[in-house]
Amino acid sequence: MMAPEDAFRLLADGLGKAGTPQALDHLVERLASIFEGDHVLVGKLLSDNASIRTVAFWSRGSLQPTSVYELAGTPCEHVLNDQVCEFSESVRQRFPHSELLQELGAESYVGIPLHAPEGRLVGLLAVLSGHTLHMADYAPEVLRIAAVQAGAEMARRAEEEKRRSSDYRIQQLIYWDSVTGLPNRRYFMERLEEACEQARLRDNCLGLLYLDLQRFRQINDTQGHELGDMMLAEIAGRFGAQTEPGEFVARLGGDEFMVLLTDTRPAAMAHAIERYRNSLLPPIQLAERSFSVSASVGAALFPRDADTAQSLFQHASIALNHAKRDNSRTRFFNATMADELQQHEVLEVRFSEALAQGRLSLAFQPQFSLKTGKLIGAEALCRWHDDILGHVSPGIFIPLAEEQGLIRQLGEWVLDAACQQLQTWEHRGKPFPGRLSVNVSAQQMDDPRLAEHIQRIATRIPPGKLGLELTESGLMRNPEQTVRITRALCNAGFSLAIDDFGTGYSSLTYLKRFAADTLKIDMSFVKDMLKSSHDHAIVATIIAMAQTLGMLTVAEGVEEAEQAEALRALGCTGVQGFHFGRPVDGDTFAGLWL
Repeated sequence: MMAPEDAFRLLADGLGKAGTPQALDHLVERLASIFEGDHVLVGKLLSDNASIRTVAFWSRGSLQPTSVYELAGTPCEHVLNDQVCEFSESVRQRFPHSELLQELGAESYVGIPLHAPEGRLVGLLAVLSGHTLHMADYAPEVLRIAAVQAGAEMARRAEEEKRRSSDYRIQQLIYWDSVTGLPNRRYFMERLEEACEQARLRDNCLGLLYLDLQRFRQINDTQGHELGDMMLAEIAGRFGAQTEPGEFVARLGGDEFMVLLTDTRPAAMAHAIERYRNSLLPPIQLAERSFSVSASVGAALFPRDADTAQSLFQHASIALNHAKRDNSRTRFFNATMADELQQHEVLEVRFSEALAQGRLSLAFQPQFSLKTGKLIGAEALCRWHDDILGHVSPGIFIPLAEEQGLIRQLGEWVLDAACQQLQTWEHRGKPFPGRLSVNVSAQQMDDPRLAEHIQRIATRIPPGKLGLELTESGLMRNPEQTVRITRALCNAGFSLAIDDFGTGYSSLTYLKRFAADTLKIDMSFVKDMLKSSHDHAIVATIIAMAQTLGMLTVAEGVEEAEQAEALRALGCTGVQGFHFGRPVDGDTFAGLWL
């Protein structure tokens, strides 16, 4: 061994490398010089407590790659139990099954365990030589100092690795979608901000594609979320396989994906849309079943369509909403779309306020018996006249109420207003004959407690005075629940009519189970029944069906005397339409027909 002052100087120099990636490499090189050994290694004890992985290994004048070896049958096994383990000669003969000793040709061995500063065993340090090691008196102190350095460095690295691992997991949770492995919404929006800034500096264009899967929610609801997640992972893989240089794909959530295209033009965007959409053409095979999925795509271009990342995202979203209603299922953003959205937002706010503040009204269209010509009832129709927007069609504000989740509130308001009107007529000495019909939306039928809500609101009115009109398509959304609701309402004394009959897909099996007493013939058939033998046959069939089932019929949209005569001849029970009377307010209705 070298002189002690030289040995301790070398160890002290090594402290300058503490905390650096080279710290342990420098340590094993210095120990090889101090002990004049052929091999020096620092090994990390692995989690199985039965093997060592070298983290620094000096052998025959150079650093060696990392390797793993078993502790059993080696002198290292003893090191982990003793402070210092020394075999000054014939070490291979003592441990004949040690591949490490045989490979290195070791004759002598000295090792010491490594502990973290808090005392935890983390590994070992060993010096090996092909000749006999001559250990000076100061050798144990050198080993102890080296072991303290190495143990501290090993502990520091373990903590750093733990922190990096924790940071990585946090990064995964924050920025990556766990289902598809794609970047998530947060990651995408940060990337979009950076991309817009770069495009602005370089005077380039960015393209944004907003993809929404069709039929996925239906599959997810009917087949289960586990299969739905598998499908999303498959779709993400297909989209990922389509990416070209400069393209970035992310999953925003649900069934929505986004593709960022850097340095692009509208024509290139159109080709990209085709690529991503075509990737969905082959059916997806999952759980021994085949599923077909397609996508609607909204596209926007920076800076043509927007000058910020947020507005670009918003405009792509607006384009997607239009794409869902377009036969091509693809729309590029234009300024008209933004104007329409602004108008839609104004409508949403104004309607919500009108409903909350009672600024809606009812109009009443009379219904007459074709046999006697007498008033047999009326249909209550909701009307909205806004101070700014003027008259807004029910064809606009009713879908708006459904979209905003306000349809139940609207339905309850209409029912309550109809009950008040019946009471008003009664108090004025003009009792209403027959029944006043109120429309029930398809969304209201989704509520299993609908019958209870209706009965609660209509307690002040004899049930026979109120009729409820339910659309055929609404009845068939959940037929079994509909049977329960209609029977409960029928038992409570309410009359029920199936509105727009002939436009839906109800079967005779369910038609007999629904507790309805009236079929309303849709005006689309009545309108052309005198011109079209097809429509005339449909009207005749509906009337005959109702008679067979013991139900009444009311034809809507009767505008001509000839239509009324033809309906009478076919046996239709009642009519409503402009030929008999337009919808009017309550006072006018009373003056004309009560």
